[in-house]
Formats: sequence, structure tokens, C-alpha cells
Amino acid sequence: MEKIITKKLLLTGGTGLIGKELPAYLKKLGFDIYAITIDENNPDCGVHWIKGNLFDENFIKNTMEDIKPLYLLNMAWVTTGNYLQSEINNSFLDAGVNLIKYFAQNGGKRAVYAGTCFEYKFKDEPLKENDELDPNKTLYTLTKDKLHKKAEAFAKENNISFGWGRIFYVYGKNEDKSRLTGMVTDKLKNNEEVIIKSGSLKKDYMYTKDIAGAFAKFLNSNVEGAVNICTGNPVSIKDYVLAMAREVNKEELIIFKDEPSNQPPVIAGDNSRLLNEVGYEIEYDLYTAIKEILSA
Repeated sequence: MEKIITKKLLLTGGTGLIGKELPAYLKKLGFDIYAITIDENNPDCGVHWIKGNLFDENFIKNTMEDIKPLYLLNMAWVTTGNYLQSEINNSFLDAGVNLIKYFAQNGGKRAVYAGTCFEYKFKDEPLKENDELDPNKTLYTLTKDKLHKKAEAFAKENNISFGWGRIFYVYGKNEDKSRLTGMVTDKLKNNEEVIIKSGSLKKDYMYTKDIAGAFAKFLNSNVEGAVNICTGNPVSIKDYVLAMAREVNKEELIIFKDEPSNQPPVIAGDNSRLLNEVGYEIEYDLYTAIKEILSA
């Protein structure tokens, strides 16, 4: 890969659950951040905000021609509502292809895209980047896998260094109430009972700030291919929810039911590439992160 002189970066998804944590980490690494947004009001955090629709190919083309970034970090996707089977997944697939196409046409050199652990065929052992995939579960996972293959192939043909970060389970501040953390924190705040149906399931939860830090370090490296973005330390849903309740002294509001689940008993990742190749050091343990979330 040619030596990169400037660190001009185009970011998508910069206002999302993970994206809003990215600028602080990216700026520490010297990136000059240009971020696409559909929002009217955006935080004054040293980012050059660009108002526009990611699904508009002409907008992408013109933006790349204007900025000519040498870095691209594509975090944009939908993960709320009926996102698993929503047709909007196809729009994000098309947008991801257009981004790297016009990125290449304007001299881009290093791109990292956000994937998901749900691309994998699940098993009880920690998942490794070269493990078998099973992307046909949902339209969400299918389009993610298609984007990975298309973007990576295009990158190789056009001398672009390309990375794909597979995100495992996410938790962070101001999470949507349709998600576990958002639901639990909202109910605890309002002194409502929290019913957990399958508390024995174990998930590899990672705090949004650590995910942002990991992607920033990944982008700033020369590591290519898939990299698991995870802690490697799964925790049971029961222990996770109890940790939140204990922080606010409301354990009595948590009700556990041992109902059967069609989910795998354990979903955890092997984060050896993240730690050893990317060189990311995880900053937050579960309890420190929960304390920060609940104090917000």
C-alpha cells in the first residue's frame, strides 16, 4: 500500500449508537473527519458534517469528488425495528458498494466496513474469523455478507487496503428501548418490573466506546480481512441484567423465567486478531461501562 500523507476520512453512521463515540477516538489518531448525516442538528465535536442521503448515488459521487478522502469508515446500517428482514438492507448494500466505487475513483487507499457476528454459523466455541458462515439466516445477514464479498473483491482489484469488522453484542448510552439494555435501563428508571425469559444465554457484550476505539485502531492499521470486534468474554443475560439492577439498587425488579429459547446457548468471539494484530487494548470492563451508562 502507498504511503498515506493526509488522514482525511469519510465516515458514515457517525450519529448511531457506536458512531457517536467514534470522533473522540479518531481525532486522537489524527484523522480529519468528514461525516455524512441526514440529521439537521449534529454535535459540535470537530467533525465536518455533510448533510445528504447515503442512498443517493449522485450525492455519494459528488461528495467523494469534493472531499477526496484517503480513508473510508462505513458504519451505517439499520439495527432497530424489523431490521432483520427489512428491504432497507438492500439499500445499505447498494450504498456500501457505491461508497467504495467512488472512493476508489477519487484516490482512496484504506477502507474499513462494519459487519456482524450473525454472519457466522454459530457454535459453542468462540468464533474465529475463518470459521464457517451462515449468512442466509435473515436479509440483514445476507446483505452484510454480500457487501463484504463485493467490497473486498473491488478493493483488491483497485489497490485499496480493506478491513471488515464483525461486531458482536453491543451496549451503550441512550440505547433504543427495543434493545435489551435500553429496555432494562428504562424500566429500572421508572421502577417497573423487568422480565427476562432466557437468562442463561451467554453473549459477548462490548461497550460502544470500546467498539469505537477498536474500529479507529483497525482503520489506522494495515490489517486486512475480517476482524472480530468483541471482548472474548461472554456473560450470561442474567448476570448482565443483574449488574445493571445492582448499580441502582433495584434487584427486586428483575424477574427471571427459565423459558426455552431457539437461540444458541453461547455466542462469543475469538478476539486474537483484534488484540494481537490490530493492537487494540480493551478499556472497559462490564461493571465500569454499566456504571457510566446508568450515570448518564
